[in-house]
Amino acid sequence: MKRVFKIIIPSILMILLIYLWKDSKDILNGIYIVFPLIYMILGLICFDFKFELLISLILLSISFLIPINLMFNMGNCIDLMIIYNILSIITFLIKIKIKHKKQIK
Repeated sequence: MKRVFKIIIPSILMILLIYLWKDSKDILNGIYIVFPLIYMILGLICFDFKFELLISLILLSISFLIPINLMFNMGNCIDLMIIYNILSIITFLIKIKIKHKKQIK
């Protein structure tokens, strides 16, 4: 059950924030500040299971692309999604590297 929450909570949070910011200019702050942080946090909380990270990234990307394109007609946000996914994977790899170094010492 805990693993399911790790997978679903970031997507729910993203959809909630997009919905709350649908009538304001805060969505730009979300796109360039908050959403990358959500992807980084996802990379940190899924550091034990690569499968969890993959499923979470797929869900989070869908929960980013569909509402942004439907509510804001921003067009092509795929570039941002790719950058966010790379950021999440880099965070994941850094966390694994730090964990591995701590185990060696």
